[in-house]
Amino acid sequence: MEYLKIKGVDVQASPITLGCDSIGFKKGYDMNDFLDEVYSYGVRSFDTARGYGQSEETLGKWIEAKHNRDKIVIITKCCLPLGYIDRVKVKNIRKDLEKSLLTLKTPYVDLLYLHRDSHKVDARELIIEMNELIKEGKVKAIGVSNWNCERIKLANDYAKEYGLSPFVVSSPQYSLANFERDPWKGSDGCVSIQDNKKELDFYRNKEVALFPYSSLARGFFAGKVPSTSENFASTLDRAARVAYISERNMGRLARAEKMAEEKGVTPAAINLAYMFSQGFALSCVIATSNPKRMESNLKASGLRLSKEEIAYLEG
Repeated sequence: MEYLKIKGVDVQASPITLGCDSIGFKKGYDMNDFLDEVYSYGVRSFDTARGYGQSEETLGKWIEAKHNRDKIVIITKCCLPLGYIDRVKVKNIRKDLEKSLLTLKTPYVDLLYLHRDSHKVDARELIIEMNELIKEGKVKAIGVSNWNCERIKLANDYAKEYGLSPFVVSSPQYSLANFERDPWKGSDGCVSIQDNKKELDFYRNKEVALFPYSSLARGFFAGKVPSTSENFASTLDRAARVAYISERNMGRLARAEKMAEEKGVTPAAINLAYMFSQGFALSCVIATSNPKRMESNLKASGLRLSKEEIAYLEG
């Protein structure tokens, strides 16, 4: 299994990062046994946020019980929009982080993301404030979620010029499926890099690591039922149906299913192999309530596809 070194972070991230946005985390269930099991398979990075119900509290309790803080990577976020209210403001960065640190029962997080972007705010002001948190030891490194590459480059060029720590991680939406429609609102919306050559080329430079969310397209590639089944759409939540149900994506799923059958793996494994064959510094964020699926996803991170196979999947 190939782990990922992030500049400024002591622990290497696992190729699959556990997304703590599943129902169990949101509802505050006892997830200790689940977390113990995925940890035993090699998961070392955990993606949470204040907007994910009680996920920070649940993760914090496990860390406190296991005394493993120095062996894992904790990712959390700030400035999550509240409905249509844009919270991407400098004053909310510290306020949100302080709450997260208390809830997670830790004096620092390894990675702090801005949950969304707002083009009304100067990106340089945001990176200056986040650097203050690095100086104070409350954050090891910083990143962004749902930022386009032009905004990241603007902030990072400024950081380089003035000797500041740049954004080292980005978390857009990315999978084999194209993100057809944004099912959520707030700030300047969600950013997807699929089928966007400019964005994809930016990440192939590996100056910014890629931790994409919805790496299985919110269950679109989970393989619960075949894509030809009349019940296929009902296995997906509302956001997945809005974002991914399209003729283009159904074609990609059908080809992934065919390739999976030929290789003796799952459609999810083909989707992940597609992503890990692109030449990124990559850790895929996946939420699941089934630890065995996480074990399968970790194994799939080592599978690689040829250029011809990638072109076939894309159609």
